[in-house]
Amino acid sequence: MFEWYTHLCEYHNVSPEEALKLGTRATGRRPNLPGSDTCKPVSGLNMEEIWALKKRETTQEVFDFYRDQGAWSTFRQCVRHKDLEGLHLGYINFLIENNFLKDNIHMCEYGCGVAPFMTTFLKYLPENSKGNLNISLCDVSCDHFDFAKFRLNRIKKDKGFDNINLNFEEVKVDKLPSFNERDLDVVFCFEVLEHVPSPVAVINNFKDRMKPGAIYIENFIKHEVEEDEDTGCDLESARKERDEYYTIVNEYYNLVHPTFEESEKNPSVTRIWQRNSL
Repeated sequence: MFEWYTHLCEYHNVSPEEALKLGTRATGRRPNLPGSDTCKPVSGLNMEEIWALKKRETTQEVFDFYRDQGAWSTFRQCVRHKDLEGLHLGYINFLIENNFLKDNIHMCEYGCGVAPFMTTFLKYLPENSKGNLNISLCDVSCDHFDFAKFRLNRIKKDKGFDNINLNFEEVKVDKLPSFNERDLDVVFCFEVLEHVPSPVAVINNFKDRMKPGAIYIENFIKHEVEEDEDTGCDLESARKERDEYYTIVNEYYNLVHPTFEESEKNPSVTRIWQRNSL
């Protein structure tokens, strides 16, 4: 069994203590982030300062931010999600208990970053597991996505998961990931939608590619912002599409968890939806 830092330390050539420090939030934090084979070192800047290095008006300029930040989100996401493993397992156990994890299932983690959900899933999946499994990971070009590829491929090799197919799809300015119609069984979209230029385009891409009965686990973090406030990578275009996004979701999916009342009370809650037959 590997630790949260095992692959991170190998990939970025740091100690566990350094990995923890580099990924832990602190007031005024401007870490000296190491480079790797897939990114350059980034030093002495916080996320807001990295965002402000360039104009971020076009979709390509927004996407460039995730490459410009180097290993910032790689370390931060690994540290944050080490304490959320129980959350990951809760959703995975929901899928197991409700018999959604079957032979030839196709799961997708969208906007995956370091792919915390699929990492936890493969971590606890027994090495002698039978049945074929397809896993798609989707994100823009960035170090955290490159690290996800490295880590998941290493876990697959180390645990001998020859029956698991890993598919890595880069989200591009003019092209969302392509899936076969009615192909997806489970989609995770966790703390992503507030960062994408068009959440409506994302859900429209999914709804016709998810099987009837497929499970969609998502949240859409809602921040209160002042008029004309620059919210960085929490995109204004995403906020403007929030209502339309949920109109589409409510038409094509049924809410499984939480209750409608709790969902209305907490707009940032993680919701489990099931694709209807429309």
